[in-house]
Amino acid sequence: MTEKKPLNLKNNANVEHHSATTSYTKPWRILVVDDDIDVHAVSRLILTKITFKYRPVELLSAYSATEARELLAREENIAVILLDVVMETEDAGLQLVKTIRNELNNHDVRIILRTGQPGQAPEERVIVDYDINDYKAKNELTSQKLFTSVIASLRAYETIMSLNKTRFGLERILHSSDSLFKIQSMHEFASGILTQLSLFLDCKPQGIICIEECTEVEHNITSSLPNNMKIIAATEEFECCLKCNLDETCGHKALSTLMQRALVERKNQFDNNYTAFYLDTSDNKAAVALVCSEESIDVNDRNLLEVFTSKISIALDNAIHYQKMISFEKAAVTDFLTGLNNRRQLLRLGIPMLALANRNNRLAVAMIDIDYFKRVNDNYGHDAGDIVLKQIGKMMDDRFRRSDVIARYGGEEFCILAPSLNIAQAFELFDNFRASVANCEIAISADVKISVTLSIGVTTDLCPNLDDMIAAADYLLYQAKHNGRNCVMVK
Repeated sequence: MTEKKPLNLKNNANVEHHSATTSYTKPWRILVVDDDIDVHAVSRLILTKITFKYRPVELLSAYSATEARELLAREENIAVILLDVVMETEDAGLQLVKTIRNELNNHDVRIILRTGQPGQAPEERVIVDYDINDYKAKNELTSQKLFTSVIASLRAYETIMSLNKTRFGLERILHSSDSLFKIQSMHEFASGILTQLSLFLDCKPQGIICIEECTEVEHNITSSLPNNMKIIAATEEFECCLKCNLDETCGHKALSTLMQRALVERKNQFDNNYTAFYLDTSDNKAAVALVCSEESIDVNDRNLLEVFTSKISIALDNAIHYQKMISFEKAAVTDFLTGLNNRRQLLRLGIPMLALANRNNRLAVAMIDIDYFKRVNDNYGHDAGDIVLKQIGKMMDDRFRRSDVIARYGGEEFCILAPSLNIAQAFELFDNFRASVANCEIAISADVKISVTLSIGVTTDLCPNLDDMIAAADYLLYQAKHNGRNCVMVK
């Protein structure tokens, strides 16, 4: 065929930008594929005047099927292709249609076939055999008909993209809901909400989530908001809000207003690039997740987000109830003052530990008592006594092994089960701990520090049941006290 392109044109696909696109972020993208330079010029003259749904047109040009394929492989969101049939070969345009649909797997773009030689590609055969959306002979494609065909194609493309977005959105909702229902930690749940909402909106996980009257959330990651709300997660640029509470010193103060509006009106709030998602639960607890996205959220996404937030609310219920269950269970087995195991948990964990020890013949049971603890309470008050108990408990938790069971047995007494220790190892472990406590000063006020000592009884003689071993260790403890305290008795 005769090359119709002038020599001064580059062989690469050209992108023509209408001046109106500078004020819009998403123009309609139309690709003109034709080896006739005049067709490109006429198309540009007609199409750059089009504005549809307040969006202008951006024209892309390719002068062969090969150029068009390369362009389509790297460019996205092309709505319409005006495609010539006869270019490098007599059926280059038709082959390109197959490439677009089958190889590039692009079934969304609308293809208007244009030909100057209709006899070489009969309309009826082409419409049936090829996945195109319109067929026009160039000599009949007037300015008005081209305008009509393009607008109809843009409208069809918009509908297809809307349906695709809804489908993808629902898939993300289902996937995200499954993920959130598996999350049981409240802090993990909060982070999961920010992550899943950001994935849904196709943006970075930037945002804040707060919940009303949270329980069992680490104090070092929470801060207060009005209406008994606590920030339990903040990411990216909002991490600073964990310290300033969105008050008058915060650069994001306006976001607090948006979150409060979501709480008052009990529904999602949309404001430019920020969205405050209102979450409700059966326990009358409310949560607000605020997410920052780079683009405004359209009506279609807003409707999907209403569905999504209802699913998140159910998952929030799940997380709250699980947290309550964990809290009740923890309270039943934990000493409220020291955070160590209580006597009940000691026995529950110790029975299988003793059964294992009877097979490997290794278990040390220690009873530990704080010497002259009553004097601490009498001289400094019970608050000082509590400080001492908590400090000793912390030193035990830091000092002993993960395999050891540490418990507050009652009052100022502690019990430790240490598996896999012989008598010499047990003495070394507990005597080192006794010495470290004796050399430590405990601050009970800003200007008062005291020292305490420990008496420890340790048994490695295995008994049929745990109570007998604890009793044996307790007897050795009293021997340590009788021998002058601040010592370890081992048998």
